[in-house]
Amino acid sequence: MPALGDLEIKLRGEAQGWLNATCTYYGLGWLQLDQGRQALKRLMLLMTAHQIGDLDVEQVKAAALARDPGCKAIWPESIDEN
Repeated sequence: MPALGDLEIKLRGEAQGWLNATCTYYGLGWLQLDQGRQALKRLMLLMTAHQIGDLDVEQVKAAALARDPGCKAIWPESIDEN
């Protein structure tokens, strides 16, 4: 794995943190289904657009769903869906 710059490491951690928070907030009932789905879609777009290190969307999805299986209900099928 190539070394990541400080900014890339920060962005990667921040994106993962927002993703985990979104799943947690949905699980607690603080976000509605459409709000959670839209937030995850935006996070995936951000990660894809900025190509944050070797962050792979499928790896992120697998890790998030392993941590919080209830998050599957709000996970967008694709980042292109409306």
